[in-house]
Amino acid sequence: MEERLNLLCDAGIIDRDICEGMLGVVEQLESVWAIPVRNEQGEMAITHMANALMRSRRGEDIGPLDEELLEEIVMSQAYPELLPIHRAMLAPFDVTLHPNEEGYLLANLFSLWMVSKS
Repeated sequence: MEERLNLLCDAGIIDRDICEGMLGVVEQLESVWAIPVRNEQGEMAITHMANALMRSRRGEDIGPLDEELLEEIVMSQAYPELLPIHRAMLAPFDVTLHPNEEGYLLANLFSLWMVSKS
């Protein structure tokens, strides 16, 4: 995970502060929230979050997550647990996340959370 984030930073795809913040997010997910991310799905979620932060920093827009999928997440029993995790993941960053990015980050977190509970 660290190598992947450092490669993105060295290639200029993400800024150093986002790289370092994402390393903290990995630690937080694993140690505080007991959500493993050192797997293929976790690497994808962490990479997506780093890119989402950079897109937001640059003012780039993406289309929103499918409304039905977002509604499924929000209406799930997991949502009350996911929301504080989601907020904690974003807290270290001095970036205003584009609202459309949030749906994708929630979907990734929801998937990771579901796997961790099975």
